[in-house]
Amino acid sequence: MDYSYSPKVVTVGHVDHGKSSFIGRLMYELGQVTEEKFQELKSVSAKRGVEFEFAFLLDALQDERNQGITIDTTQIFFKTERRNYIFIDAPGHKEFIKNMITGASSADIAFLIVDVAEGVKEQTKKHAYLLKILGFERVIVLYNKIDKIKYCQEKFTKINKELTAYLSKLEVEVHSSIPISAKNGDNISKNSEKTDWYLGGTVIDVLDGFSIKNNDHKNELRFPVQDIYKVGDKRIIVGRVESGKITNEDTLLFLPTNQIVKVKSLESWPKSKKEYNQGECVGITLDEQIFVDVGNIASRPGTPPKLMNRFEANVFWLSQSKLKLNKKYDLKINTGQYHVSINEIKKIIDTNNLQPKKNFNVTKNDICELVFHSSQLIPMDDYSHIKSTGRFCLLDENEIVAGGILNLKNFPDQKEVLSETKKNILPEEFYVSEIDRSVMLKHRPGIIWLTGLSGSGKSTIAKGVEKKLFSEHFNVFSLDGDNIRLGLNKDLSFSPEDRTENIRRTAEVAKLFSEAGFIVIVSLISPYRSERRKARDIRPEIFKLIYTKASLDICTKRDVKGLYAKAKSGEIKSFTGISSPYEEPEKPELIIDTEKENVNESIEKLYNFIKKEFSFS
Repeated sequence: MDYSYSPKVVTVGHVDHGKSSFIGRLMYELGQVTEEKFQELKSVSAKRGVEFEFAFLLDALQDERNQGITIDTTQIFFKTERRNYIFIDAPGHKEFIKNMITGASSADIAFLIVDVAEGVKEQTKKHAYLLKILGFERVIVLYNKIDKIKYCQEKFTKINKELTAYLSKLEVEVHSSIPISAKNGDNISKNSEKTDWYLGGTVIDVLDGFSIKNNDHKNELRFPVQDIYKVGDKRIIVGRVESGKITNEDTLLFLPTNQIVKVKSLESWPKSKKEYNQGECVGITLDEQIFVDVGNIASRPGTPPKLMNRFEANVFWLSQSKLKLNKKYDLKINTGQYHVSINEIKKIIDTNNLQPKKNFNVTKNDICELVFHSSQLIPMDDYSHIKSTGRFCLLDENEIVAGGILNLKNFPDQKEVLSETKKNILPEEFYVSEIDRSVMLKHRPGIIWLTGLSGSGKSTIAKGVEKKLFSEHFNVFSLDGDNIRLGLNKDLSFSPEDRTENIRRTAEVAKLFSEAGFIVIVSLISPYRSERRKARDIRPEIFKLIYTKASLDICTKRDVKGLYAKAKSGEIKSFTGISSPYEEPEKPELIIDTEKENVNESIEKLYNFIKKEFSFS
């Protein structure tokens, strides 16, 4: 057995069943708490007029003592004679289930604690089911407060039989069932004479004897990009190694862009190493400049994550608001955030009998199986394959509404589908190259992407800049959103999915123009950051995002085309700013504030920017 690894152990169970008291007692018996500290806490408790509890050793927040419930996930580091452990005290109160998901999701060993005097409660079954969907195949059950039933073997056996049968239906094995008293210390570090009928080991014996199953995929690298810094001439990609290790000799595949590149150097402070392992943060530089964005995942080319736009998930619904089908939610996974919709509720589980509920109204604290759709391809792993990159949370207006884990078995990996399609398509190499055109025209090609609300001035500025550049012999062309929708994209509506396709097609056309040597000025509302990021990914090295900034109030007053009036009257559905959101760019290359600048000033500002970025002179 490998004792060099420090397992994470999560303790879950119904509120007041004694999780924190158990860990506090364990720490005390292992000598992790000094006698002085122990006596101090007993004295404080006496002054407050409350009976001392071992849970007080863990209560870092004053509110927790006042409320008598644990309200956050606490990590405790301690050791037995054999190995080190990290205990995660996960809250049991259903108001704090979202914190428990965070704690349990990274654990290797699970304790399920049951008050043997109260028996198996609804919340106990919910927590057991949560452990199941978080991937636990074995659990250690602690039957606490055995002293309350006067160490009665019959009562213990009855409750143990009931819970074991329930866990068996979940296909979760009970590794050990231990009668304990956190208050008195029975069977925690020493076998209790009061339970002479119990022939198993103590909690410490069982914990030290618990073998951690080897993860067959632990060497598969997953490096989600957290940020990109520019330090001098270096472009440093920063992130945390979520799985495997990264070395200074690695070749990496970045998804979703499908670009392969070699590591040039590993950067950290105060001193860099030759390799970084799971859990460590590091910056990397690459041997060639490719476009890498926050949320991308780096892996080794032979063992990449999947690229999905349709997938299933097991979900804990945490919000007072009911789940709404086809509504746009924000999916936060690893370091990325994506717009998704829930297309199907496959089932809602009744945790009492493990049968699907007859109704399909998902409400707070429900456990359900859902089918998601994304207009973008999202790099992800099945939770059973790699836990760290297979879990997510769901947000609605920046509030967490659900937490879940991914099941990718029933939908195809789009990376493989795309690769299969491309096998039979071979691009032609032309005699006149993009460089030849640039040398002749005396400027580089570029994609100038103007985004902003309708009425912010995109088209007016684009036309003015196009005229000014053309008069100076620039190869320039303007792609306007309305013109494109009258022809190439006339089959598309203004639904979120069709907006995405509209932007994809426009970006591909802009790419073709740029390969012909043009500076292409695109005027498109393109309301979502994710869509603009996808457009950038097509030719990131020449893509420049320009934000034509103007408030909704000003754009409504301008209303050059009368569209805002129609939207407010209900004549136009899904109109950006009125019935559909607009996400302001976070880091555009240029901001043109058309509230503060007149038309000529705005045109001049963009004209100067383009000349500086793309002209050879």
